[in-house]
Amino acid sequence: MSRFRRPAKPLIALAALAAVAVVFSACAFFVPGSLSVSQPGGIGPARVHFMICTVGEGDGCSPAEENEEAQYLLGIAVPPGSTPPATVTGVPASGGSPLVFTRNEEVAAEIAASSANLHKLAEEEGEGGAPAAQVWPPAGLQGVGYLSNTQVEQEGVKAEWNIDADFGLPAPADGSPFSGPFATGIAYGVRFVEAGQPASRPVRCFRFDATVEENPTTEGQAICLGTIEEKQIGTSDLKIAAPKQTSVFLGGQAKLSFPFNFATTAATPSFALKATSTLPKAKLKVGNSTFIPGAVDPTTHRSPTAPQTVTVTVPKNAKPGTYDVTITATTPQGGSVSQLAKLKVTKAKIGLGGVKLNKAKGTATLSVRIPGGGTLTATGKGIVKAKKSAKSAKKPKTLKLTIKAKGKAKQLLAEEGTAKVSAKVTFKPTSGTAVTKTKKITLKQN
Repeated sequence: MSRFRRPAKPLIALAALAAVAVVFSACAFFVPGSLSVSQPGGIGPARVHFMICTVGEGDGCSPAEENEEAQYLLGIAVPPGSTPPATVTGVPASGGSPLVFTRNEEVAAEIAASSANLHKLAEEEGEGGAPAAQVWPPAGLQGVGYLSNTQVEQEGVKAEWNIDADFGLPAPADGSPFSGPFATGIAYGVRFVEAGQPASRPVRCFRFDATVEENPTTEGQAICLGTIEEKQIGTSDLKIAAPKQTSVFLGGQAKLSFPFNFATTAATPSFALKATSTLPKAKLKVGNSTFIPGAVDPTTHRSPTAPQTVTVTVPKNAKPGTYDVTITATTPQGGSVSQLAKLKVTKAKIGLGGVKLNKAKGTATLSVRIPGGGTLTATGKGIVKAKKSAKSAKKPKTLKLTIKAKGKAKQLLAEEGTAKVSAKVTFKPTSGTAVTKTKKITLKQN
Protein backbone atom coordinates (compact mmCIF):
# COMPACT_ATOMS: atom_id res chain seq x y z
CA MET A 1 0.00 0.00 0.00
CA SER A 2 1.85 3.04 -1.24
CA ARG A 3 0.08 5.33 1.21
CA PHE A 4 1.51 3.47 4.20
CA ARG A 5 4.86 4.60 5.56
CA ARG A 6 6.96 2.16 7.57
CA PRO A 7 7.64 3.31 11.16
CA ALA A 8 11.19 4.47 11.83
CA LYS A 9 13.60 2.30 13.81
CA PRO A 10 13.27 1.17 16.50
CA LEU A 11 9.77 -0.20 15.91
CA ILE A 12 7.62 0.33 18.99
CA ALA A 13 3.94 -0.21 19.71
CA LEU A 14 3.02 3.47 19.81
CA ALA A 15 4.64 4.10 16.45
CA ALA A 16 2.79 1.19 14.92
CA LEU A 17 -0.53 2.38 16.29
CA ALA A 18 0.20 5.92 15.17
CA ALA A 19 0.81 4.61 11.66
CA VAL A 20 -2.53 2.83 11.79
CA ALA A 21 -4.24 6.03 12.85
CA VAL A 22 -2.71 7.92 9.91
CA VAL A 23 -3.96 5.36 7.40
CA PHE A 24 -7.48 5.17 8.80
CA SER A 25 -7.81 8.95 8.98
CA ALA A 26 -7.87 8.95 5.19
CA CYS A 27 -10.41 6.15 4.70
CA ALA A 28 -13.80 4.93 5.78
CA PHE A 29 -13.68 3.50 9.29
CA PHE A 30 -15.85 1.75 11.87
CA VAL A 31 -17.87 4.26 13.88
CA PRO A 32 -16.97 3.85 17.58
CA GLY A 33 -19.97 3.17 19.79
CA SER A 34 -22.18 2.08 16.88
CA LEU A 35 -22.04 -1.66 17.65
CA SER A 36 -25.19 -3.30 18.97
CA VAL A 37 -26.68 -6.80 19.06
CA SER A 38 -30.36 -7.66 19.00
CA GLN A 39 -32.74 -10.52 18.31
CA PRO A 40 -35.48 -8.80 16.29
CA GLY A 41 -37.85 -11.75 16.18
CA GLY A 42 -37.68 -12.63 19.87
CA ILE A 43 -36.25 -15.96 18.69
CA GLY A 44 -34.22 -16.83 15.61
CA PRO A 45 -31.17 -15.03 14.20
CA ALA A 46 -29.12 -12.52 16.18
CA ARG A 47 -28.51 -9.22 14.39
CA VAL A 48 -25.15 -7.48 14.61
CA HIS A 49 -25.47 -3.78 13.77
CA PHE A 50 -22.81 -1.10 13.33
CA MET A 51 -21.82 1.84 11.12
CA ILE A 52 -18.93 2.73 8.83
CA CYS A 53 -18.20 6.24 7.64
CA THR A 54 -15.53 8.28 5.91
CA VAL A 55 -13.03 10.00 8.19
CA GLY A 56 -11.23 13.15 7.10
CA GLU A 57 -9.48 15.88 9.03
CA GLY A 58 -12.19 16.41 11.62
CA ASP A 59 -13.25 14.25 14.51
CA GLY A 60 -15.79 11.54 13.82
CA CYS A 61 -17.48 11.11 10.45
CA SER A 62 -16.29 13.74 8.01
CA PRO A 63 -15.74 14.25 4.26
CA ALA A 64 -13.01 12.25 2.53
CA GLU A 65 -9.74 14.16 2.03
CA GLU A 66 -9.03 12.89 -1.49
CA ASN A 67 -10.31 10.76 -4.33
CA GLU A 68 -9.33 7.13 -3.98
CA GLU A 69 -10.61 3.58 -4.36
CA ALA A 70 -10.55 1.23 -1.41
CA GLN A 71 -11.79 -2.09 -0.13
CA TYR A 72 -12.78 -2.66 3.47
CA LEU A 73 -12.05 -5.78 5.49
CA LEU A 74 -14.55 -6.80 8.11
CA GLY A 75 -14.20 -9.36 10.87
CA ILE A 76 -17.25 -10.36 12.92
CA ALA A 77 -16.66 -12.71 15.83
CA VAL A 78 -19.63 -14.86 16.87
CA PRO A 79 -20.30 -17.93 19.06
CA PRO A 80 -18.98 -21.15 17.49
CA GLY A 81 -21.57 -22.86 15.32
CA SER A 82 -23.38 -19.67 14.36
CA THR A 83 -24.59 -19.55 10.76
CA PRO A 84 -23.04 -16.56 8.97
CA PRO A 85 -24.63 -14.80 6.01
CA ALA A 86 -22.84 -15.18 2.65
CA THR A 87 -22.98 -11.42 2.11
CA VAL A 88 -23.47 -8.37 4.30
CA THR A 89 -24.76 -5.10 2.85
CA GLY A 90 -23.98 -1.61 4.05
CA VAL A 91 -26.96 0.66 3.35
CA PRO A 92 -26.03 4.31 2.62
CA ALA A 93 -27.35 6.67 5.26
CA SER A 94 -27.80 9.55 2.80
CA GLY A 95 -27.54 8.40 -0.79
CA GLY A 96 -24.60 6.90 -2.57
CA SER A 97 -23.77 3.33 -3.46
CA PRO A 98 -24.15 0.41 -1.06
CA LEU A 99 -21.26 -1.53 0.39
CA VAL A 100 -21.45 -5.23 -0.31
CA PHE A 101 -19.26 -7.46 1.84
CA THR A 102 -18.71 -11.02 0.65
CA ARG A 103 -17.58 -13.77 2.99
CA ASN A 104 -13.84 -14.34 2.69
CA GLU A 105 -11.83 -16.83 4.76
CA GLU A 106 -8.54 -15.10 3.94
CA VAL A 107 -9.80 -11.97 5.63
CA ALA A 108 -10.60 -13.85 8.84
CA ALA A 109 -7.20 -15.55 8.93
CA GLU A 110 -5.26 -12.38 8.10
CA ILE A 111 -7.02 -10.16 10.63
CA ALA A 112 -6.50 -12.81 13.32
CA ALA A 113 -2.76 -13.07 12.56
CA SER A 114 -2.25 -9.32 12.29
CA SER A 115 -4.12 -8.55 15.50
CA ALA A 116 -2.17 -11.20 17.40
CA ASN A 117 1.13 -9.64 16.28
CA LEU A 118 0.02 -6.11 17.08
CA HIS A 119 -1.23 -7.16 20.50
CA LYS A 120 2.01 -8.97 21.26
CA LEU A 121 4.01 -5.96 20.14
CA ALA A 122 2.04 -3.66 22.43
CA GLU A 123 2.58 -5.97 25.40
CA GLU A 124 6.33 -6.27 24.73
CA GLU A 125 6.66 -2.50 24.63
CA GLY A 126 4.88 -2.16 27.97
CA GLU A 127 1.65 -0.82 26.60
CA GLY A 128 -0.35 -3.73 28.02
CA GLY A 129 -2.23 -4.32 24.80
CA ALA A 130 -3.73 -1.04 23.70
CA PRO A 131 -7.46 -1.16 22.85
CA ALA A 132 -6.75 -0.91 19.11
CA ALA A 133 -4.44 -3.90 19.38
CA GLN A 134 -6.82 -6.38 21.00
CA VAL A 135 -6.61 -9.92 19.66
CA TRP A 136 -9.39 -10.95 17.31
CA PRO A 137 -11.47 -13.06 17.53
CA PRO A 138 -12.03 -12.70 21.27
CA ALA A 139 -11.57 -15.84 23.36
CA GLY A 140 -14.41 -18.34 22.97
CA LEU A 141 -15.67 -16.89 19.68
CA GLN A 142 -15.07 -17.82 16.05
CA GLY A 143 -14.10 -15.25 13.45
CA VAL A 144 -15.93 -14.70 10.17
CA GLY A 145 -14.26 -12.53 7.53
CA TYR A 146 -15.76 -10.36 4.80
CA LEU A 147 -14.23 -8.31 1.95
CA SER A 148 -16.13 -5.39 0.45
CA ASN A 149 -16.59 -4.39 -3.15
CA THR A 150 -14.50 -1.47 -4.34
CA GLN A 151 -15.70 1.82 -2.93
CA VAL A 152 -14.84 5.13 -4.60
CA GLU A 153 -14.24 7.76 -1.93
CA GLN A 154 -14.72 11.30 -3.27
CA GLU A 155 -12.88 14.32 -1.94
CA GLY A 156 -15.15 16.52 0.13
CA VAL A 157 -17.96 13.96 0.31
CA LYS A 158 -19.00 12.37 3.59
CA ALA A 159 -20.40 8.85 3.34
CA GLU A 160 -22.03 6.70 6.03
CA TRP A 161 -23.32 3.14 5.88
CA ASN A 162 -25.56 1.23 8.27
CA ILE A 163 -24.72 -2.46 8.39
CA ASP A 164 -26.89 -5.29 9.68
CA ALA A 165 -25.59 -8.86 9.69
CA ASP A 166 -27.97 -11.63 10.74
CA PHE A 167 -26.39 -14.77 12.20
CA GLY A 168 -28.31 -17.98 12.80
CA LEU A 169 -28.00 -19.17 16.39
CA PRO A 170 -25.65 -22.10 17.02
CA ALA A 171 -27.22 -25.55 17.03
CA PRO A 172 -25.84 -27.68 19.90
CA ALA A 173 -24.82 -31.21 18.90
CA ASP A 174 -27.53 -32.80 21.05
CA GLY A 175 -30.26 -30.91 19.20
CA SER A 176 -31.11 -28.75 22.20
CA PRO A 177 -31.81 -25.02 21.90
CA PHE A 178 -29.03 -22.43 22.18
CA SER A 179 -29.20 -20.88 25.62
CA GLY A 180 -27.13 -17.78 24.83
CA PRO A 181 -25.92 -15.19 25.32
CA PHE A 182 -24.86 -14.17 21.81
CA ALA A 183 -21.54 -12.29 21.89
CA THR A 184 -19.70 -10.51 19.10
CA GLY A 185 -16.49 -8.57 18.48
CA ILE A 186 -15.78 -6.38 15.46
CA ALA A 187 -12.44 -6.12 13.65
CA TYR A 188 -11.70 -3.88 10.69
CA GLY A 189 -9.20 -3.25 7.94
CA VAL A 190 -8.69 -1.34 4.69
CA ARG A 191 -6.64 -1.65 1.51
CA PHE A 192 -6.42 0.54 -1.59
CA VAL A 193 -7.24 -0.49 -5.15
CA GLU A 194 -4.99 1.03 -7.79
CA ALA A 195 -2.84 0.17 -10.80
CA GLY A 196 -1.16 -3.16 -10.25
CA GLN A 197 -3.24 -3.80 -7.12
CA PRO A 198 -6.64 -5.05 -8.30
CA ALA A 199 -9.58 -5.83 -6.06
CA SER A 200 -9.22 -9.52 -6.98
CA ARG A 201 -5.76 -9.92 -5.44
CA PRO A 202 -5.18 -12.15 -2.40
CA VAL A 203 -5.81 -10.63 1.00
CA ARG A 204 -2.74 -9.86 3.09
CA CYS A 205 -2.71 -7.78 6.28
CA PHE A 206 0.46 -5.92 7.17
CA ARG A 207 2.28 -7.55 10.10
CA PHE A 208 3.36 -5.22 12.90
CA ASP A 209 6.30 -7.31 14.09
CA ALA A 210 10.09 -7.56 13.81
CA THR A 211 9.95 -8.78 10.20
CA VAL A 212 9.02 -5.29 9.05
CA GLU A 213 12.71 -4.27 9.19
CA GLU A 214 13.90 -7.20 7.07
CA ASN A 215 10.94 -7.05 4.67
CA PRO A 216 9.55 -3.51 4.51
CA THR A 217 7.50 -4.10 1.31
CA THR A 218 3.89 -3.15 1.97
CA GLU A 219 2.49 -2.66 -1.53
CA GLY A 220 -0.99 -4.13 -1.80
CA GLN A 221 -1.22 -5.05 1.86
CA ALA A 222 -4.11 -4.02 4.08
CA ILE A 223 -3.87 -2.28 7.40
CA CYS A 224 -5.93 -4.32 9.86
CA LEU A 225 -7.00 -3.74 13.44
CA GLY A 226 -8.03 -6.36 15.94
CA THR A 227 -11.10 -6.21 18.14
CA ILE A 228 -12.43 -2.67 18.17
CA GLU A 229 -15.64 -3.20 20.11
CA GLU A 230 -17.45 -6.10 21.79
CA LYS A 231 -21.09 -6.57 22.70
CA GLN A 232 -23.41 -9.37 23.77
CA ILE A 233 -27.11 -9.95 24.30
CA GLY A 234 -29.26 -12.60 25.94
CA THR A 235 -31.15 -14.70 23.40
CA SER A 236 -34.08 -17.09 23.23
CA ASP A 237 -34.24 -20.25 21.16
CA LEU A 238 -36.96 -22.82 20.50
CA LYS A 239 -36.35 -26.25 19.03
CA ILE A 240 -39.28 -28.40 17.93
CA ALA A 241 -38.57 -32.10 17.49
CA ALA A 242 -40.30 -34.13 14.79
CA PRO A 243 -42.47 -37.06 15.85
CA LYS A 244 -42.08 -40.43 14.19
CA GLN A 245 -44.07 -41.05 11.02
CA THR A 246 -47.66 -41.82 11.91
CA SER A 247 -50.14 -43.93 9.92
CA VAL A 248 -53.86 -43.25 9.74
CA PHE A 249 -56.75 -44.77 7.81
CA LEU A 250 -59.03 -42.85 5.46
CA GLY A 251 -61.64 -41.03 7.49
CA GLY A 252 -59.63 -41.47 10.67
CA GLN A 253 -57.87 -39.18 13.12
CA ALA A 254 -54.19 -39.01 13.99
CA LYS A 255 -52.72 -37.19 16.98
CA LEU A 256 -49.18 -35.96 16.41
CA SER A 257 -47.04 -34.92 19.37
CA PHE A 258 -44.26 -32.37 18.77
CA PRO A 259 -41.77 -31.98 21.69
CA PHE A 260 -41.01 -28.27 22.34
CA ASN A 261 -37.64 -27.42 23.89
CA PHE A 262 -36.94 -23.82 24.92
CA ALA A 263 -33.89 -22.01 26.31
CA THR A 264 -33.26 -18.36 27.10
CA THR A 265 -30.93 -15.85 28.69
CA ALA A 266 -33.42 -13.11 27.85
CA ALA A 267 -37.13 -12.62 28.46
CA THR A 268 -39.44 -15.59 27.89
CA PRO A 269 -41.81 -14.90 24.99
CA SER A 270 -45.21 -16.45 24.31
CA PHE A 271 -45.84 -18.30 21.06
CA ALA A 272 -48.95 -18.50 18.89
CA LEU A 273 -49.31 -22.02 17.45
CA LYS A 274 -50.66 -22.91 14.03
CA ALA A 275 -50.77 -26.14 12.03
CA THR A 276 -50.90 -26.72 8.28
CA SER A 277 -50.82 -29.80 6.07
CA THR A 278 -50.27 -30.79 2.46
CA LEU A 279 -53.24 -33.18 2.79
CA PRO A 280 -56.14 -31.52 0.93
CA LYS A 281 -59.24 -30.73 3.01
CA ALA A 282 -57.74 -32.19 6.17
CA LYS A 283 -59.08 -30.75 9.42
CA LEU A 284 -56.34 -29.66 11.82
CA LYS A 285 -56.66 -28.86 15.50
CA VAL A 286 -53.79 -27.67 17.68
CA GLY A 287 -54.07 -28.83 21.29
CA ASN A 288 -53.12 -25.36 22.57
CA SER A 289 -53.32 -22.19 20.52
CA THR A 290 -50.64 -20.58 22.69
CA PHE A 291 -47.41 -21.94 24.09
CA ILE A 292 -45.73 -20.32 27.09
CA PRO A 293 -42.48 -22.06 28.13
CA GLY A 294 -42.18 -23.28 31.70
CA ALA A 295 -39.81 -21.94 34.33
CA VAL A 296 -36.19 -21.75 33.14
CA ASP A 297 -33.54 -23.72 35.01
CA PRO A 298 -31.01 -21.12 36.29
CA THR A 299 -28.10 -23.42 35.49
CA THR A 300 -28.98 -24.71 32.02
CA HIS A 301 -31.29 -21.81 31.08
CA ARG A 302 -33.70 -24.39 29.65
CA SER A 303 -37.37 -25.03 30.24
CA PRO A 304 -38.84 -28.53 30.66
CA THR A 305 -39.77 -30.26 27.41
CA ALA A 306 -43.42 -29.53 26.61
CA PRO A 307 -45.10 -31.67 23.90
CA GLN A 308 -47.67 -29.86 21.75
CA THR A 309 -50.25 -31.88 19.83
CA VAL A 310 -51.88 -31.56 16.44
CA THR A 311 -54.93 -33.69 15.66
CA VAL A 312 -55.52 -34.40 11.98
CA THR A 313 -58.88 -35.60 10.68
CA VAL A 314 -58.45 -37.30 7.31
CA PRO A 315 -61.21 -36.96 4.68
CA LYS A 316 -62.92 -40.23 3.72
CA ASN A 317 -62.18 -39.59 0.05
CA ALA A 318 -58.53 -38.60 0.52
CA LYS A 319 -55.94 -40.10 -1.77
CA PRO A 320 -53.68 -42.57 0.04
CA GLY A 321 -50.11 -41.31 0.37
CA THR A 322 -47.63 -39.60 2.68
CA TYR A 323 -48.30 -35.97 3.62
CA ASP A 324 -46.61 -33.23 5.65
CA VAL A 325 -48.13 -31.82 8.82
CA THR A 326 -46.35 -28.66 9.99
CA ILE A 327 -46.62 -26.88 13.31
CA THR A 328 -45.40 -23.27 13.52
CA ALA A 329 -44.72 -21.26 16.67
CA THR A 330 -44.64 -17.47 16.24
CA THR A 331 -43.65 -14.75 18.70
CA PRO A 332 -45.43 -11.36 18.92
CA GLN A 333 -42.32 -9.82 17.28
CA GLY A 334 -42.72 -12.05 14.24
CA GLY A 335 -40.00 -14.61 14.88
CA SER A 336 -41.08 -18.14 14.09
CA VAL A 337 -39.89 -21.73 14.10
CA SER A 338 -41.52 -24.69 12.38
CA GLN A 339 -41.28 -28.47 12.34
CA LEU A 340 -42.99 -31.01 10.14
CA ALA A 341 -44.17 -34.54 10.67
CA LYS A 342 -44.90 -37.21 8.10
CA LEU A 343 -48.43 -38.63 8.03
CA LYS A 344 -49.06 -41.80 6.04
CA VAL A 345 -52.66 -42.12 4.89
CA THR A 346 -53.80 -45.62 3.92
CA LYS A 347 -57.01 -47.44 3.14
CA ALA A 348 -57.91 -50.08 5.68
CA LYS A 349 -57.63 -53.55 4.13
CA ILE A 350 -58.60 -56.97 5.42
CA GLY A 351 -57.50 -60.37 4.22
CA LEU A 352 -59.98 -63.25 4.26
CA GLY A 353 -58.14 -66.45 5.03
CA GLY A 354 -59.10 -70.11 5.08
CA VAL A 355 -62.25 -71.67 6.42
CA LYS A 356 -62.14 -74.54 8.89
CA LEU A 357 -65.35 -76.60 9.11
CA ASN A 358 -66.67 -78.20 12.28
CA LYS A 359 -68.97 -80.87 10.80
CA ALA A 360 -70.08 -82.07 14.21
CA LYS A 361 -71.54 -78.68 15.04
CA GLY A 362 -72.26 -77.53 11.49
CA THR A 363 -70.18 -74.38 11.95
CA ALA A 364 -67.18 -72.82 10.25
CA THR A 365 -64.25 -70.78 11.55
CA LEU A 366 -63.18 -67.94 9.25
CA SER A 367 -59.71 -66.41 9.68
CA VAL A 368 -59.47 -62.67 8.94
CA ARG A 369 -56.31 -60.59 8.86
CA ILE A 370 -56.93 -57.04 10.12
CA PRO A 371 -54.50 -54.07 9.76
CA GLY A 372 -54.74 -52.81 13.34
CA GLY A 373 -57.13 -51.91 16.12
CA GLY A 374 -60.85 -52.05 15.43
CA THR A 375 -63.96 -54.21 15.38
CA LEU A 376 -64.64 -57.14 13.03
CA THR A 377 -68.14 -58.42 12.27
CA ALA A 378 -69.71 -60.99 9.97
CA THR A 379 -73.35 -60.65 8.94
CA GLY A 380 -75.55 -61.99 6.22
CA LYS A 381 -78.75 -63.81 5.35
CA GLY A 382 -78.82 -67.22 6.96
CA ILE A 383 -76.05 -66.68 9.49
CA VAL A 384 -75.82 -65.55 13.09
CA LYS A 385 -74.00 -62.21 13.48
CA ALA A 386 -70.44 -62.78 14.67
CA LYS A 387 -68.28 -60.09 16.24
CA LYS A 388 -64.72 -59.77 17.51
CA SER A 389 -63.02 -56.68 18.96
CA ALA A 390 -59.33 -55.80 18.90
CA LYS A 391 -59.41 -52.08 19.63
CA SER A 392 -56.09 -52.11 21.43
CA ALA A 393 -54.19 -53.79 18.58
CA LYS A 394 -51.23 -51.68 17.40
CA LYS A 395 -50.15 -53.99 14.59
CA PRO A 396 -51.83 -56.29 12.07
CA LYS A 397 -53.22 -59.49 13.57
CA THR A 398 -55.51 -62.39 12.71
CA LEU A 399 -58.98 -62.79 14.23
CA LYS A 400 -61.26 -65.79 13.92
CA LEU A 401 -65.01 -65.55 13.44
CA THR A 402 -67.41 -68.44 14.00
CA ILE A 403 -70.01 -68.73 11.27
CA LYS A 404 -73.28 -70.34 12.39
CA ALA A 405 -76.38 -70.97 10.33
CA LYS A 406 -79.82 -69.68 11.27
CA GLY A 407 -83.30 -69.76 9.86
CA LYS A 408 -83.82 -71.63 6.58
CA ALA A 409 -80.05 -72.18 6.22
CA LYS A 410 -79.98 -73.94 9.58
CA GLN A 411 -82.99 -76.05 8.64
CA LEU A 412 -81.44 -76.98 5.30
CA LEU A 413 -78.18 -77.89 7.01
CA ALA A 414 -80.03 -80.20 9.40
CA GLU A 415 -82.06 -81.85 6.64
CA GLU A 416 -79.48 -82.22 3.88
CA GLY A 417 -76.17 -81.86 5.69
CA THR A 418 -75.02 -78.84 3.68
CA ALA A 419 -75.98 -75.19 3.37
CA LYS A 420 -74.41 -72.41 1.34
CA VAL A 421 -74.19 -69.02 3.04
CA SER A 422 -72.59 -65.69 2.23
CA ALA A 423 -70.78 -63.83 5.03
CA LYS A 424 -70.41 -60.08 4.74
CA VAL A 425 -67.23 -59.35 6.70
CA THR A 426 -66.80 -55.72 7.88
CA PHE A 427 -63.82 -54.21 9.66
CA LYS A 428 -64.35 -50.86 11.40
CA PRO A 429 -60.99 -49.35 12.45
CA THR A 430 -60.75 -47.68 15.84
CA SER A 431 -60.31 -44.53 13.78
CA GLY A 432 -61.21 -44.59 10.13
CA THR A 433 -63.69 -45.69 7.50
CA ALA A 434 -65.02 -49.27 7.54
CA VAL A 435 -64.05 -51.76 4.83
CA THR A 436 -66.10 -54.80 3.75
CA LYS A 437 -65.47 -58.08 1.94
CA THR A 438 -67.75 -61.04 1.20
CA LYS A 439 -66.94 -64.71 1.70
CA LYS A 440 -69.07 -67.61 0.41
CA ILE A 441 -69.00 -70.60 2.72
CA THR A 442 -70.53 -74.06 2.43
CA LEU A 443 -71.43 -75.34 5.88
CA LYS A 444 -71.50 -79.09 6.46
CA GLN A 445 -72.95 -81.19 9.23
CA ASN A 446 -72.75 -84.95 9.77
